[in-house]
Amino acid sequence: MTHASLSFPRQTDVRDSGTPPLAAWLLGALFLGAVAVLSLPAARASGALGWTPLWLLGMPLASLAALAAARFHLRLPRRRMPDSSPAMRRRRPGTVQARRRAAPMHTRLPRAA
Repeated sequence: MTHASLSFPRQTDVRDSGTPPLAAWLLGALFLGAVAVLSLPAARASGALGWTPLWLLGMPLASLAALAAARFHLRLPRRRMPDSSPAMRRRRPGTVQARRRAAPMHTRLPRAA
């Protein structure tokens, strides 16, 4: 056996795994919040800022879900409107946008004392 086969596998860094730093931070916060809620009875109760499990578990989880949805949305190909769509048929090329008419002049009434 060689020395290389006995060595431990290389630890992966957050930058190597393809996970964005914000997602890694949120996963860490979610893990620490889960440990706190499961091990500390005071973390399961209401605190000065509201219901503590919401802040320890719910908010990092909601942030992770929003981040995943945004990343999923960015990966989707953009759909182009077909030329025969109703929106394309409504547009008439070469027309100018209508201009606003001048407002009629109002005569000033005398002020009452």
